[in-house]
Amino acid sequence: MNIFINNKKNILNKILINFKKTFENFNIKNLNIETLNNLKIKIDKKNFFLKDICLIKNLEEKKFFLTFENIDYYKKILKINFFENFGFKILKNKNNLELIIPNLSLEFRQNIVKILKNEYLLFKDNIEKHRKNFFLEIKNNFKSKDEIKILEKNIEKEIIIIKEEIKIFFEKKSYKILND
Repeated sequence: MNIFINNKKNILNKILINFKKTFENFNIKNLNIETLNNLKIKIDKKNFFLKDICLIKNLEEKKFFLTFENIDYYKKILKINFFENFGFKILKNKNNLELIIPNLSLEFRQNIVKILKNEYLLFKDNIEKHRKNFFLEIKNNFKSKDEIKILEKNIEKEIIIIKEEIKIFFEKKSYKILND
């Protein structure tokens, strides 16, 4: 039983570590190709990294050129105003976008926090998916009602701890972005 709980704790800790890495690699003062590559976008209920749906080239310090191989993705990104919603300025071509990063105004900082909140919510959803899987696994592998109750209680406690750590980390990062 302890092995089961420890295994699940390790999975949750890996999620937390990935979350922190994602946020620590996001530098508002130095938005670069790496940052853009790791932006996540939801198209047709699937999440993609921007690097998986387009090629990104750096033209100038705050100017990037994005080439989309799949025209459908290009059209869907334009339709949902993905870049505009985050405060980026875009110039459109056939299947290309020129992305211009504005100066660090308060509005732009708030838009960056929206990007990070999106990431935060994706990680939270990931934890919820794991919760469901953990509980299903408990019910399938353990027969005693007492064992099931104890395991569910312990897993729930660990999930609450990880979610709280993620929330605190997100809030600190957001505060730093808005007030730097």
